[in-house]
Amino acid sequence: MTAPAQRYLLTVLALTAGVLTAIVGLNLLLGERAAGSPQTTLAASRWQQASRGVTYAPPYTDSRPFKRLRLADRLPEVNALVLGDSMMMGITASEFPQGARAYNFSLTANPTALVAGEFEYVERRLSDRIRLVLAGLDWPIGMLYLPLAVPAVDLGPASPSAGASPAPPWPGRLADALSRPKVVSLLEALRYVIGAPQPVRAFQGTFLEVSGPEYRCPDGQLARDFDVVRRGICLGFRYDGSWTFAGERHLDAARAAVLARAAAAPSSKFSQSLRATGGQPAAEVLRRLGDTAARFGERGGYAIFLLPPLIPGMEREMLRNPEARSSLMRTKKILDDWAKTHAVTVIDAGASERYGCLSEEFLDENHAYPACHARVLGRFWRDRDAGRVAPGLYHP
Repeated sequence: MTAPAQRYLLTVLALTAGVLTAIVGLNLLLGERAAGSPQTTLAASRWQQASRGVTYAPPYTDSRPFKRLRLADRLPEVNALVLGDSMMMGITASEFPQGARAYNFSLTANPTALVAGEFEYVERRLSDRIRLVLAGLDWPIGMLYLPLAVPAVDLGPASPSAGASPAPPWPGRLADALSRPKVVSLLEALRYVIGAPQPVRAFQGTFLEVSGPEYRCPDGQLARDFDVVRRGICLGFRYDGSWTFAGERHLDAARAAVLARAAAAPSSKFSQSLRATGGQPAAEVLRRLGDTAARFGERGGYAIFLLPPLIPGMEREMLRNPEARSSLMRTKKILDDWAKTHAVTVIDAGASERYGCLSEEFLDENHAYPACHARVLGRFWRDRDAGRVAPGLYHP
């Protein structure tokens, strides 16, 4: 090999090694931040309590420690709670009637069995403060059907050191730092840094500090990012615990129609639990929810349950399939009987078009923005105040 060729090869190898070293180094820094820590969670909670701004603590898939801290701070001023999974996260405090001061404690991928455990904690420990509970019953992705044991749940503030786990071995960390998803996340973070008004400050906040700088959302709310992904778009939990969905898409009628038809297919994730269970909810979970609602009512509380809204036309499309129709109608019949037995109301919002919800008020098939929740709950409160609501399944 000639001397120029050797120099060229060494230059290419050096540049490649430099790029790989930079990728690994930056991704290791991001990895520490993205995994979250008790200290980061505590810092994010304290910032939100002081600022009333928008934020959350990583990882997004486990917001329970953050929400527990937030609930502890909010308890002196709230008297209503939202419990459930991500389908309930669009419900804001403004969707409640006058006199109700709500905090949304819903969590990503939260099974109904855990919702039952959370409700039991509220009834035992918080019923002197919490007078209204709105709990989600998620059948579309099967949470209602999971035959899980109802656990003893603690909604009190977690210890700052709770949940800490040892770092994985170095070989695994290095391999993960070079994986495609991590490289894509790194490019997104660098894109945010380059486009920031103060790139050096943005780099420090992203890679070296516990959080980025404060900034204003389009609606004027203050925000601060304690996570390392999707920076600067006001993504996180509001002071009332609801999720902003900032930077997310809105469906249109044509796309919603396509998704509604696809959801009715036997192979779709929305049909699988119905087909597998024949529409039979987890009996023990329902029993525990009903018994807790009865005790809560005896203490002067008021419990409402919600079958969350789906995109317009989706439930209608599913009911065209004989097997899905049979299973879904069985679910609703069981819930109607259960609600009457326990003297509670289940708001059936699956056919959201009955309440006037629009396709553009949805992120996807089963996640509604606050505008749709406002239509559903607004109709319910009006009918309740007019005496048109009775125990059982409710819809217009």
